[in-house]
Amino acid sequence: MARRMSARTVRLTCPKCAAMFTVVAYIAQGVDRESYYRERAAQHDCAEYAKRMATVGTGVKNPLKASKAAVKSR
Repeated sequence: MARRMSARTVRLTCPKCAAMFTVVAYIAQGVDRESYYRERAAQHDCAEYAKRMATVGTGVKNPLKASKAAVKSR
């Protein structure tokens, strides 16, 4: 059984849509990290990423929190 290293955080770039994303993984010793990272970048879901980026900032606010903020600003 291979021993695991500590978790590593790596920023990857999707080869198809050039989006940057973060991967946190435990990679066993003896595993080729570069090929693992290339495989993970190839698995990136470009359609889901585009959908998520299109809805950023357009979320519906909680009306209770919005009304409390309005009261505080008066």
